[in-house]
Amino acid sequence: MVGRVARFDGADRSILSVGAALLGLAGRAGSDAAGLGATATGLLLGETEVIGGDERRLVAGIAYRKGPNEVAVRYDWLRARLDTPLVRLRPGPRFDAIVREAPEAGDLDRLRADGWLAVVGSPVPPGRLPEAAGEIELLLTRATALGRPVVAESPSGLDALIDPGAAAGFAAQMLAPLRDLDRKGDRELVGTLRTWLAHHGGWDRTAAELGVHRNSVRHRIGQIERALGVDLADPETRMRLWFALRWSS
Repeated sequence: MVGRVARFDGADRSILSVGAALLGLAGRAGSDAAGLGATATGLLLGETEVIGGDERRLVAGIAYRKGPNEVAVRYDWLRARLDTPLVRLRPGPRFDAIVREAPEAGDLDRLRADGWLAVVGSPVPPGRLPEAAGEIELLLTRATALGRPVVAESPSGLDALIDPGAAAGFAAQMLAPLRDLDRKGDRELVGTLRTWLAHHGGWDRTAAELGVHRNSVRHRIGQIERALGVDLADPETRMRLWFALRWSS
């Protein structure tokens, strides 16, 4: 319990939320100061094994329709709904969380009713959580296109056959020309491709989601085809690029 005479502001509450998350993680390391310090230091150094060896899932949510109200954007509200202390809020609004078990379909529907459109990533070891970010972005794009929550399936089929390193290398090679162009100017070609594929090549829906004119989408898709030397009317090309986006981090 923490208390003081002056009222806590937003920054104070954020600091307390981070502290609460670290204390929750430090539980397995012991209640002594050394255990807490070791856990916090490990997290800051990117040593995700301090979270534990079991697989985890990333959960992310973005504003749905009018968005969440002032209660649904609070850390304590989200931690209770997602059953995890590991929650981060970002502008948008948006949240990211690390959970042990995927939320039930009913929980995701209730989040949507409260203004959050949520997605759940595939289960991965803690050390691979940073790599799961690419999948989460793709799932969010798909959820936006569908207007409902999306849950990734457990690794199976093609994902189970592909080495993660090989998948990341394939994605990096496929998307490198687009990322180079994005770095040189405000083109957002990778994001445009992701959204366009999620909408099955729909010009109007892609333009609406990106907040641009449909002619701008057509122009960007033309740039993508020229940069990659491909024809996006080819279903196999679309499939390869979809997997590249999925496997990119």
